[in-house]
Amino acid sequence: MYRLLFRSEMSRIWTYDSIKGMCQSSARRNRLCGVTGFMIECGGVFIQMIEGAPENVRHIFELICRDERHHKLQILLHGNETSQRYLGAWALNIMLLDDNHLWRSVIGSEVTFEEFLKKSNDASFALGLIMLAYRHACSVAQVDPLTQQKRGRIPLISQMLAG
Repeated sequence: MYRLLFRSEMSRIWTYDSIKGMCQSSARRNRLCGVTGFMIECGGVFIQMIEGAPENVRHIFELICRDERHHKLQILLHGNETSQRYLGAWALNIMLLDDNHLWRSVIGSEVTFEEFLKKSNDASFALGLIMLAYRHACSVAQVDPLTQQKRGRIPLISQMLAG
């Protein structure tokens, strides 16, 4: 299983509906490629992890790199770690962490946007945040976080958590 954890920033401001629409269309594309993943957004910054066969993950990442909606892409972590998926529930889902209440519910403490912006470049912080958000989203959606589906689900809009 090849994993790629990366960070990007919005090239312009999007509405939550636009972000959710982008997530659903990306999930459909990921599903066709056998790629699963999860991402968070906070203050216009995305942290995303995708996983699958190396050639499929690289293909998806190349498409993201060409997408003009993203800029300042930075790979934080990549490689083959295990044969099992960490994020098998969805082809791609998102949690919008701009709301302090949701942030506290998921993370357990408040972090200012400036702290998040600084820490979002750190692979350990980003990976921990993705895993906490993914497990919380699975719990809310009543989905098994340890599912090993080769082709994850397309998320319902109601499963994309926002404050």
